[in-house]
Amino acid sequence: MRYLCCDLGGTTADWGIYDSDELDFVFRSELGTSDYEDFYEMMDHFLLAYKQRMGSDAQTLVNATFGVAGPTDHKRVNPTNIEGWEIKIETANAILEDHGHQGYSSIINDFEALGYGLLKLLDGGIEKNDFEPIHGRLRTGPARVGEDVGSRSIVCGPGTGLGITCLVDDLKKDGFPFIFSSEGGHQSLAPETIQQYRLLGESGAFSGKRSYESVLSHVGLRSIYNFFRKADHNSEPNWSISSDEIVQLARSGNDQAAIDAMEMFCETLANFCGNAALTFNCDKAVFLWGGAVRKMPSDLLKTRFKRHYADRSSHSERVAKTPVVLLTNKDLPLLGCAHRSDYEMKYLVLGN
Repeated sequence: MRYLCCDLGGTTADWGIYDSDELDFVFRSELGTSDYEDFYEMMDHFLLAYKQRMGSDAQTLVNATFGVAGPTDHKRVNPTNIEGWEIKIETANAILEDHGHQGYSSIINDFEALGYGLLKLLDGGIEKNDFEPIHGRLRTGPARVGEDVGSRSIVCGPGTGLGITCLVDDLKKDGFPFIFSSEGGHQSLAPETIQQYRLLGESGAFSGKRSYESVLSHVGLRSIYNFFRKADHNSEPNWSISSDEIVQLARSGNDQAAIDAMEMFCETLANFCGNAALTFNCDKAVFLWGGAVRKMPSDLLKTRFKRHYADRSSHSERVAKTPVVLLTNKDLPLLGCAHRSDYEMKYLVLGN
């Protein structure tokens, strides 16, 4: 069976056709969201490309799963970071049928898709090339029967926005893994360092109260960088700079504002993850995800993260026992969409 999968981000969408017999994607494409009027035009473009590129091997698609940033009831969603876009299952199904495929699809939150992808990796025993250790030691083998039931993990990812989801081993609802996706990234930031207090007190970008996402995102890193440029280095803000450029400046060692921004980013991420580990009573692992994190120098991430992650007002020892790893398998969101489609075909279509 073949599934249509899409991981829709704020700036790009990763599309793929997954073959459940080959256990791999047979066709992939990354499309920029700004190049299309709406989601449906982009979907139509990809399905046409699939037919043209695969020719006679463009087999019928029997299911589609779209992972989208934003709250969803699995039937519709307004993507959080794409103004004016709306996605409805009825319209997506009609497009599938227009292209000769089965009109059966669903929408899941992008971090729910990550959760499904992580479950797929964990079910078979996560490989060492799928992650990089940040704190503690992750047990990589598959779950032991009867031992890991109820263990909790969280996936946290700063990128265009800040997402977080919680996984509970072996917890299911209506036959599906019960994955707690949330909008936790929009919690108000609680400053824990003098620098964070200074940042929130600045009358410019932050104005005294902002969400964690206002700091832990691509835009957030730029805001932190410009705060340090103005407040500590007597330089004019550079609002056109990208997060990639800030990382490179920090790596070069020639821009102290960039170094300061990177350090604060890592510290604030550690604060957020430590609080989230307590909120969800996390006892298995904290998994980090997102382009903004993967760009960070690993030595800086490890040293700053370790110093601030478990430094909680209470239960610090419990948090310290929960390992933290950086997920490096870039296919995880699309794998998660495919895994969700597997469940749909099994429980909803085939009635098993």
